[in-house]
Formats: sequence, C-alpha cells, structure tokens
Amino acid sequence: MSNKQLNQVFSFMKTLLAIFIAMIFALVIILIVSDEPLTALHSFLIGPFTSQRRIGNLIENIVPLIYVGLGVCILWATGKRTLSGEGCYYFGGLMAAAVSLKFILLHGKSLTIFAMLAVIVVCGLMALLPMYVNLKYGTDAFVVSLLFNYVMFYIGNYIFSNYLMDITSTSSGSYPLPEDSFLATLIPGTKVNTNLIIALLMIVLVWFFLYKTKWGYSIRLIGINPHFAKCIGINVFGMCLLAQFLGGALSGFGGGMEMFGRNPRFAWFSLTNLGWDGIMVATLAKYKPQYVLFAAMFLGYVRTGADIMNRSSDVASEIVLIIQAIMILFIGANAFLAGTQQKLRVKYNEKVEKEA
Repeated sequence: MSNKQLNQVFSFMKTLLAIFIAMIFALVIILIVSDEPLTALHSFLIGPFTSQRRIGNLIENIVPLIYVGLGVCILWATGKRTLSGEGCYYFGGLMAAAVSLKFILLHGKSLTIFAMLAVIVVCGLMALLPMYVNLKYGTDAFVVSLLFNYVMFYIGNYIFSNYLMDITSTSSGSYPLPEDSFLATLIPGTKVNTNLIIALLMIVLVWFFLYKTKWGYSIRLIGINPHFAKCIGINVFGMCLLAQFLGGALSGFGGGMEMFGRNPRFAWFSLTNLGWDGIMVATLAKYKPQYVLFAAMFLGYVRTGADIMNRSSDVASEIVLIIQAIMILFIGANAFLAGTQQKLRVKYNEKVEKEA
C-alpha cells in the first residue's frame, strides 16, 4: 500500500469514526430527554424501513441531496469555494415552473425537456457571475456567491409573486403545473419517480467528466496547484468558469426536476437550504462524486428517521442538527487523529525501508 492509499484509507476511517461519534451523541441525548427512549430509538433507527411509504420518503429525501452534493463537487473542484448551489437550486425550481406554465406551445415530455434545458442555461450562467467577478476583480468568491444567492431569491420571488402565484386558490403556491409533464412514478403510493434514475446517472456522468476527460483533469489540477496548472498551459480562467457553469447548472437541474412529479405547484417562499446540505454531502463524500450516493443515503436516512421520531415520540427532529454539527466538527478538524495518522505513516515508511 502506498502512502497515498494509506491516507485514503485513514481518511475513510476518520469519516466513519466521525459518523459513529455523532450517532452515539444523538442516541445518548435521546436516552436522556425522552420518556420513552426505546420507542424513540426504534422510530429513529428502524422507522424509515417500516413501510413502503416511509421507504418512499427516504428515497425522496435522498434524490435532491445527490444533485446538490454533485454540484458542490464540481463547484469546489478548482479550489474556489462558492455557494452558488443554494441560489441555483431555488432558481432551477422556479424556472422549471415558469416555463411549464408560460410556454404553452409544447406539451408532455417535450415541455419537460425544454424546461430543463432552460434551467441548465439560466442557472449555469447565474453561477458564472460570482466567479467571473472573483477572477476579474479579485473579490472574495465565497462572500459574493453567498450574497448573490439572495439576489437570485429576490428576483425569483418577484417573478413568482407577480406572474406565477395562483391568487384564486386556497393552496399557497403557483398555478398547478401541467400533469402531462410529470415524470413516471417508480413506486406506487409514493412520489418516487424516474428522477431517481436520472440522479444515479448523473453520478456516473460527473465522475466520468472529472476523472476521465481532459477538462475534468484540468479542473482538478487547478484545485491542487493553480500556479502549476497555469505554467503548463491550462486556461485557469476558462476552466474555473466552466466548473462554475456546470456546478450551477447541475444544482439548478436538481431543483427543476423536483417540480416534475413531487410538487404539483411551485411553493418555495424562501431559499431551500439544500445548497448548504450539498456542502454537507460533498464533505462526507470527500468531494468525490462516486461517494456522493452513500453520503446522501446516510443524511437522507438520518433526516427521515428524525422526522418519523418527531411524529411518533417526544423527541424533536432538531436532533439531526446535532448529528450534522458533530460530523462536520470532526471531519473538518485537521487535528482529529492527526497524531495517529502520522504514527502509522512513520511505521509504514520504516517497514518499507527494511523490506528494501
């Protein structure tokens, strides 16, 4: 095993240990605060698998996390930390609803395809702006993208309030979206649809792009060493913009797909916070698209279990926030197990020298 492989194994074990510690903390808290801790624990740990409907809810929670997690993997691949995924996810849902309601020349799946193409273009271009300002004028990409999310939200809220909102209905939200544009249901009695298959396909496509194409290699090399990338002739400016376009488009694509089968109306009156969840998923996945599915499954499982526990016991669902905070604390802490990792590396190098 090489030093690189040793570091990868240790990083994986560190993530598992962080998850284990977070879950132990959550279970201890449940035992302390609940009058019926066994019922609460059963609802939290086993609840997501006790019925077809709950399994459907679990999958429904996983799919958006896949999109935003993949979006962050691309957005952050160049080493530029931007938060464009949050605003793009919201605006993707808005654009999909707006095109579906206002573009009356198309119907059925052709309308769905056209709406999603519009989402990809618009959200990709919007994600470009914070990065362009950063590269051109030296601004802080993190701060600019954070603020620009609210610009996207208020623009979207204006469009929603003035052109899409159904004021004649008792249901809060837009006019009903065309039913013939909805995706086919995969599990009867749930809202799990072919969006799940598309999300899984996106994992493969993002992995292929980042690890099997010259553009993906260039983007990752910029993230590792931008000065070296520039010296060997890589267009750093162009590749950074490409990463932002693709990451923003993918996040917006996830928001748009939510409109076709899971939501009969557009009814997002605030930012969804799924962009932040994407950072959580990407962090658990170590920013590798091939691990995003497992990270999304874990986070979706915890959230579904917490929601079931909240409805069937006396423990609030906010316990998920505790789990998330502890995981991020330990995964992001460079000093966590750093001494153990160094000792293992030294022992490994000594063993290699003796064998040589």
